[in-house]
Amino acid sequence: MNELSVLLEDIRKKKPLIHHITNHVTMNFLANGILAAGGSPMMAHHYEEAEEAVMAADALVLNIGTVEPDLVNAMVLAGKKAKELGIPVILDPVGAGLSQLRKKAVEELVEKVSPDVICGNAAEISFLYGGDWGGKGVDGELSGNDDELALHAARKLGSVIVITGKQDAVSDGKECIAISGGHEILSYVTGTGCFSTSLIGLFMARSLETGLSCCLRAAGALTMLGICAERAQAVSAGPGSFQTALLDELYLLNPEDLKTAGRWS
Repeated sequence: MNELSVLLEDIRKKKPLIHHITNHVTMNFLANGILAAGGSPMMAHHYEEAEEAVMAADALVLNIGTVEPDLVNAMVLAGKKAKELGIPVILDPVGAGLSQLRKKAVEELVEKVSPDVICGNAAEISFLYGGDWGGKGVDGELSGNDDELALHAARKLGSVIVITGKQDAVSDGKECIAISGGHEILSYVTGTGCFSTSLIGLFMARSLETGLSCCLRAAGALTMLGICAERAQAVSAGPGSFQTALLDELYLLNPEDLKTAGRWS
């Protein structure tokens, strides 16, 4: 899809500002990943500046990986201001069913902010759809039809749904894109799932000139991550060198290489 190549070129030209209120464990990796891919990260977390900070952003990424009440307050304030200004909001409901705190946080964010995209693993999305929590700690993966889950969850929640896993799924409630690629070593580096959400935020940036739908932008971001993961794995010895190589490949990827042939169905 040539439009994705043009989109990546536009990202690298404009360096969109992606505001994160996110996971403290993975923050450094997310910031470096966005820089390597061509964007500009901002990590302003305090509720007293949340509304002001997001006004300068091209997209807002919310991640409840290390959730606490003040952080949720900041997310709601920033999210509502972003939607008021037409700034895309992407939510990562990390470990959504692990505790009542996380459950209430996600419910509040979905209800008060109405994220444009919700990106999580199958266990997280299944829980938001109404299922029981099937995760291990804050991680989780279910065996089943992720395409169908994404489709029905998108209809129920009113957001584009992204399910990451061995094969990613993206749905707007009308159709679903299944995305192949990547490498299992991604699961051995903390932050790669969170980075999927950040990269979607970059591809969703409001300053970009594109006619692509939200669904196609999200699929494009996951395609980029998959290609770069495959290339990084080929030159790395294990998770440590893979993380460094992944940042290199995000930086080095030629926009012309962002092709979907054989990856989308």
